[in-house]
Amino acid sequence: MIPVMTDQCDVSPIYTSNIVVVVLSQHEGYHAAHAKLLKDKIIEETLAFDQNLPKFVLTHEEHLNGSWTYFPLIPILCSRFPKAEWFLFCSDNTAIKFQELVKLLDNYNASKEYWLGHALYDKDPTIIHHFADQPKKLKYPNVASGFAISNTLMKLLNNRLKIHGVPETDFSIDASYEFANYIFNKGNGTRLTHVPEFCGFFTANCVTYPKGFHACTNSVSRGKIYVAVKTYDANHQSRIPIISKTWLKHVKNYGLFSNVEDKKLKNVIVVPNTKLGHCAKTYAILQHVDKILQSQRIDWLVIADDDTIFSIARLTRLLTCYNPNNPVALGERYGFRVIHNDGYEYLTGGAGLVLSAPLVHRIVKSAACKCPRSTTPDDMFIFGICLNKVGVRPTHSPLFHQARPIDYSMDYLSSQEPVSFHKFWMIDPIQVYEQWFKEADYMLQSTWQHTEL
Repeated sequence: MIPVMTDQCDVSPIYTSNIVVVVLSQHEGYHAAHAKLLKDKIIEETLAFDQNLPKFVLTHEEHLNGSWTYFPLIPILCSRFPKAEWFLFCSDNTAIKFQELVKLLDNYNASKEYWLGHALYDKDPTIIHHFADQPKKLKYPNVASGFAISNTLMKLLNNRLKIHGVPETDFSIDASYEFANYIFNKGNGTRLTHVPEFCGFFTANCVTYPKGFHACTNSVSRGKIYVAVKTYDANHQSRIPIISKTWLKHVKNYGLFSNVEDKKLKNVIVVPNTKLGHCAKTYAILQHVDKILQSQRIDWLVIADDDTIFSIARLTRLLTCYNPNNPVALGERYGFRVIHNDGYEYLTGGAGLVLSAPLVHRIVKSAACKCPRSTTPDDMFIFGICLNKVGVRPTHSPLFHQARPIDYSMDYLSSQEPVSFHKFWMIDPIQVYEQWFKEADYMLQSTWQHTEL
């Protein structure tokens, strides 16, 4: 226990043992290791000032479907820790000054309905939040900054879930926004309280903040990556020149997978095409590329739409933290009915996604991964249902983005170095590349030229 002087007479000092730290962790080795490091660091710091340790929940150890949406966790946390005063939710890349956090929480009464964190909001309606017309009205937390919920609010939410159930929606896209929307509308109008010490980036006064990504080794060689771009003839003269001028020129091995040949373009590979779903097209890509990966000993397959914008330099740094000998599926995670316990999570295609060579081979050799119909949604089936059937969980990275930069809070984007954005709609994609990715790619260009001669 830390005795803290406060002007609020109804607040008593908090016991560290009455704080539950919930790390939204993942099964993949890099993320599981970082979750354990965070736990160990908090324990080490706590023992320096208090022998009463906080409780921990690392969600990848719970084997709970959809825990990243928060809703399945609420009843479990309330049942397991009925006497807890505060529940701190964080990511495996959240930095936490635990002693300072305890002092901060002492300024708030856990018997009241408090929700504390780093507040984000939308300046304009955005596609990732279903174009909800409530700019600046609904605040939602930056998960990488962590957020704290009082015991009283947790109990209220648990009761509301028993009465109202989870939200009547099939898709989970932006979990923190959807959770905030539920709390505001079903949790007695409770709003997130913005607390400056829950920081979007490091300053001296922070008690929490997102840690920047650091490569685990030297950047992966571009020769170890194959990029498959999904396109078709109507986009050959509009989209392909744009990506060729920007990120694709930094790619060593690639194919343009289209419905027709085009003498004006290099590396066009003809595959089946449909206007909807694209399952047959993507499966044909996997079959074709599997042979290339095996024969040329290439480690990684990147699948991108022809209106996806990448930083290849950042991608080669990101992949240093994943073992290409393991079955790895990396990208932006969405969920279909994961909060209803009968669904699954999947990697959304527009953001771009990465598969390790062993996983590509496993997919094409599995009868369970053959498309039910050519028009079945490829990302939901192949990178969701299929992955589940072959025993692989998709790994989420917040650096992949299914939408445009203008669809996200700038405060959120400022705490990371994005790897991708998606859509050319109502933007200048070349300008997006130059603003977000050009400098990173050109900084590594000379390194690539030197090491790959």
